[in-house]
Amino acid sequence: MSEHRPAERLSQDSSQIQSDISNHTSNQSFLLDERQKKVLLAFCNTIIGELDKEELQILLNTNSSVMQKNPKVVEAFGKFDLSKQNDIIDRLNDRLLKSAPPHKFRQIASILKRLSSKSIINSQIIGINKPFHELTQKQREAAFIKWSTSQTASVRKIYKSFSMLICATFWLNPYGFNSAIGYPGTDPAAKGSRFTSRKFPDYDFLEVSEEISEIKEFDTVIIGSGAGGSVAAARLSRLGYKVLVIEKGHHYDQSELKFEQQDGYNNLYELSGGMLSEDSSIYVLAGSNFGGGTTVSWSASMEPQYFVREEWAKKFGLPYFMEDDYGNTMKYINNRLGVNTNNITHNASNQTLIDGCKKLGLHFDTIPQNAASMPHQCGWCSFGCKYGEKQTAVMTWLNESKLNNTKFLQDCFVDKILTEKDGKKQKVIGVEAIVNNGKRIVVHAKRVIVASGAIHSPALLLRSGLKNKNIGKNLHLHPTAAVYGVFPNKDIKTYSGTIMSAISNAEENVDGENYGAKIIVGSHHPGFMFANFPWKSTLQHKQLMLEYNHIVPLMIITRDRDGGKIFIDSDGQPKLDYKLSQHDSRSMISGLLAAIKILIAAGASKIGTCQAGVEDFVIEGGVNTFNDPGFNQFLDKVKKVGVPANQACIGSIHQMDDPSKSVVNPLGETWEVENLYVADTSVFPTATGVPPMLTTMNVAYYISKCILDKKNYIKKKRGSFISGHIPKGSNFEIKSIDEGSIDFSENNYTIDSVMKDSILRDTPNENSPTSKKEKRKSTRRLSFNSFSFKKDN
Repeated sequence: MSEHRPAERLSQDSSQIQSDISNHTSNQSFLLDERQKKVLLAFCNTIIGELDKEELQILLNTNSSVMQKNPKVVEAFGKFDLSKQNDIIDRLNDRLLKSAPPHKFRQIASILKRLSSKSIINSQIIGINKPFHELTQKQREAAFIKWSTSQTASVRKIYKSFSMLICATFWLNPYGFNSAIGYPGTDPAAKGSRFTSRKFPDYDFLEVSEEISEIKEFDTVIIGSGAGGSVAAARLSRLGYKVLVIEKGHHYDQSELKFEQQDGYNNLYELSGGMLSEDSSIYVLAGSNFGGGTTVSWSASMEPQYFVREEWAKKFGLPYFMEDDYGNTMKYINNRLGVNTNNITHNASNQTLIDGCKKLGLHFDTIPQNAASMPHQCGWCSFGCKYGEKQTAVMTWLNESKLNNTKFLQDCFVDKILTEKDGKKQKVIGVEAIVNNGKRIVVHAKRVIVASGAIHSPALLLRSGLKNKNIGKNLHLHPTAAVYGVFPNKDIKTYSGTIMSAISNAEENVDGENYGAKIIVGSHHPGFMFANFPWKSTLQHKQLMLEYNHIVPLMIITRDRDGGKIFIDSDGQPKLDYKLSQHDSRSMISGLLAAIKILIAAGASKIGTCQAGVEDFVIEGGVNTFNDPGFNQFLDKVKKVGVPANQACIGSIHQMDDPSKSVVNPLGETWEVENLYVADTSVFPTATGVPPMLTTMNVAYYISKCILDKKNYIKKKRGSFISGHIPKGSNFEIKSIDEGSIDFSENNYTIDSVMKDSILRDTPNENSPTSKKEKRKSTRRLSFNSFSFKKDN
């Protein structure tokens, strides 16, 4: 084993390695027969096809700055037919290989086969009586529009799957048509002095040779390098622990960040930004790189609100979140990341949100940024901050841990955690992993910290044979919806400037129990537009993109009360089962209605929503929209249509929350396996309602502290917590918690007899004649979240 500085390489090579590791599949072709290819090309022609003469004239009359600047390019765009591009089948194949697990391939192939067969497809449910590719373009378009609002979920799934696949594939690299919508492609400032002013820290990565099958030099293995793993690595290595951080993603230095959509999604995101729930109704954007979600975050750095922390303390027995220790740790983290509101300049979209809220008298605020007080107008930050301004894990915690001799292994997928039986308990002994050349290795360690996020952490525990029935349950996604307003006389360019700098909490308490929605502005580069806004017709799609530079997109982030779950497929890969509940749907709709009114108040001339069954609302000049009966009818339709699965574009933009309240104890250690810890969003009791980065870092810092002081982590400051949680009928009570110790050498966390004088009164000792049954009453175990004392079995 050796260390090396990775040479600069083609980005597609590294992204393919990551794709292979994530999917456990080789770069095989998505094999289709000729009839299936004809159907796929017919979809391309339907979704992004040539407009007829009447439609083309409507497109050319669009009130847009690009129409005035580049009329010939716009005309060429109107006549463009995606199905006539020679490489489109290969591009779609490549997109599927990077973004879909094998079982999704089979589903797509099956749909194409059915749609190519006259005998199978002749159905009232589908609504066509001949193979899809034999229909005329207008017949296919009409059918596809009907599928978007079908009463049958499986039909809506066909619409959602193909519209998202084809729109994403096209707009990530649109055959030179970026100029038709006024999009620059890459950040215009990327080659200026701003880029060269701040350098990334240098990192060395371990290289595993063919001869090596075991690594034995580390006492602690941390799986994941994002918000949780990076903090744990920094804190433990600072005090002399021999730490190895394993990351399944890849590290991209400044020179390797290209600021192009396709490279950004392929290289830095889970499944190239195309991860979907099992029914395809919800997409998930999650970072997968060295630095994790901190690399691709929108710089918004928010602490959980008081009511969230109070709920965690009172309802889930986690007093830490209301203690001074929590607050002091959060101050330290904020200072380390330079989190504040200094030098923030709102871009046009964020300013529009503020202006609309002001006119309606609604709440709004500025979101702190982790930019160390530097001006940070980086609209391409979702593809990595090339300027080194955003204080990511790479710029902070990982660098600190490197200086304290932490080692790093990239492009390495941890397949399972290794354990052995030690008496009646299981203890961790290391991990089994797959390095980027497909080779399996064993890394020995007496301590393993899982920080892979709420998708991969539960999947890893399940693959490793843990039996706890709660693993993977109660997954929270912060599901999002979106609405846009068109401002034809303003040059918005929502992709430029600070991404997410303003917020409205006007609808954060829809149910009276602090569950609701927040309204923000998101990063809307062209490839992300149609994850949020549905295709409604060929003309509408092209016309909307001509208005791209005049659009303000508002996103509704729902603090979901009701969750889904993570489970694994036959290959051990994570699968998401998530359906938006009626309760959380009401929160989302309330947020949508408020966002629509904010855009109207700010002066929008047209409103569109994420709902396939709702037509755009056009504001008439000289009319008070709020008194317009047509506007009220529009709002009523938004409420009536709601957000049914695969009919609305719903997603998750942040790392996700999966409470594991009965999987780990108060130290973050699993009940089943000694010295196996979890330090990421997987231990959150509920959704936070805000980007979880700061909360994750705080939790990881606390769990690391518990590891460092495992025998003595309950100090005097814990006295109030313990005394308030002793079960009624217990034969002991707390007198003081000065410097007493607790013996955590056993996984049942028996209270050490040394504490009997300083903590316990009337506790039987080893020489007393007390019966075994009575002795057992004095032995207690700490349970996660309730922080109560349980009797041992």
